[in-house]
Amino acid sequence: MKLRFSWEYESGNFSPSCSSEIANKDGIDLLSCLLMDNGGVPFSDCLSWIREGIARIDSVLNGEVTSASWDRESWGMLITINEARIYSLHEESCYQNFILQNMRNALILWDNFLQTKPEFQKVKVVELGTSCSNAGANGNAKI
Repeated sequence: MKLRFSWEYESGNFSPSCSSEIANKDGIDLLSCLLMDNGGVPFSDCLSWIREGIARIDSVLNGEVTSASWDRESWGMLITINEARIYSLHEESCYQNFILQNMRNALILWDNFLQTKPEFQKVKVVELGTSCSNAGANGNAKI
């Protein structure tokens, strides 16, 4: 799965953008929705939130806890040893399952990108992994 990171310039400000090749059955790219959910604050202030997500994944991977949750304004993630489920905080039927290590890698890549100097119209494409498994309850593949 490829992720595309870029900086957009609007109204005198840069803002990061993310897109992936994966959409749920409704055509929504939930991974990008989660990563770009900044809670209404500048993205430079979101680094600690991204790192908290990585730490929560690590706590599950290391066996410190059996599950964890991590959410912001509109999107959340339920973390278990088997998967990370991104879900809408407003629509319970809107979710998508991801392989936990792929989710961890996505957060690390996003964290690294947010620390780069903004460059208008420059797109960074990264390969996240290609593992897919069974479909989730609403027909979404686990990525």
